[in-house]
Amino acid sequence: MKHFDRLLRLRLLSLLVLILAVMPPAEAARLPGFGADISKTSVSGLSSGAFMTSQIYVAFSDIMVGAGIVAGGPYLCAKSWAGNSLLTNATTACMNPLTPSVGPNTPHLVALTRDLASSGAIDPIENLADDHLYIFSGKSDTTVTTAVVDQTAAYYEALGVPASSIRYDTSVNAGHAIITDENDDTDCSKTKEPYVNDCGFEQSNIILNQIYGSLNPPADTLSSEIMAFDQSEFIDAANTSMSDTAYAYVPAVCKTHRSCPVHVVLHGCEQGAAVIDPSNKYYAQTGYNQMAEANDIIMLYPQVQPSNAAPVNPKGCWDFWGYSSPQSADPDYFTQNAPQLRAIRSMIDRLAEPVTTISSTDTE
Repeated sequence: MKHFDRLLRLRLLSLLVLILAVMPPAEAARLPGFGADISKTSVSGLSSGAFMTSQIYVAFSDIMVGAGIVAGGPYLCAKSWAGNSLLTNATTACMNPLTPSVGPNTPHLVALTRDLASSGAIDPIENLADDHLYIFSGKSDTTVTTAVVDQTAAYYEALGVPASSIRYDTSVNAGHAIITDENDDTDCSKTKEPYVNDCGFEQSNIILNQIYGSLNPPADTLSSEIMAFDQSEFIDAANTSMSDTAYAYVPAVCKTHRSCPVHVVLHGCEQGAAVIDPSNKYYAQTGYNQMAEANDIIMLYPQVQPSNAAPVNPKGCWDFWGYSSPQSADPDYFTQNAPQLRAIRSMIDRLAEPVTTISSTDTE
């Protein structure tokens, strides 16, 4: 009889596993409004997320107070040299140019930025003058080299950000990665998936302190769960390569009692949840949420995923060369009307709406 009971339990367990395997995944919830104070929005990212950071930051500077750029070139970098295609510029001048002279064409990019601001395609560049920036290049990074990142700092200074408001760190022997203080992460000097390296400090903490000033140290525990939400409702173009689901971390106090600022966090190539889940490495294990908890900041984690068809984006990078407008000879990937930027701005605006969903567990 005991043998029969055991066999029955095993068969029932196998049936349950089979049912769960064929069940469709639960739909992600609608992103609620939380009455966020988006006049204090900021953004940071690694690699393609760093290029996208500059695009969001410059395009929507009216609501921005600062940015963190880890291994990324200046805004509009893929437009550096007119004789090259956007993709060629993106993968050479903006990553690992043979010499600094064929790297980002900063004077040209500054002039283009001023023209875009004059036309109203992006917010006025005067907004940048009182912001604070963190810029980082690892000594062992051969993916986006220091010669490129040097021009990111030069670009922002040329547009009026005081050198005293820019923290530019080239002192760490880091590979191409976001930096943590976790022993289980990749060794500091390597460039290796998932591009999260242990160099003995939490880069997210430094980024947020540089942008917002002296913040509280990170919290030991979180008051809320990380929220998966339906990103697809914000996507109104066919070739964004953006995932159906994105993520947010909203401290309990920001759900009910306080109008909190928003920090947008942008993963790099091959780092979206569609690639590195179930580890949730970027949006759950890079220190941002602990800082959010301790300082009443909402964290928004938009997501992009690999695409081998239209658009061609096999590594799941953010668009800084125009793949999201594949039919256009002059694609718009950098103004307020660009497909990915428009979607992310809509998410930020949703967070600013009045509180729309409060569960009983949120108020405990």
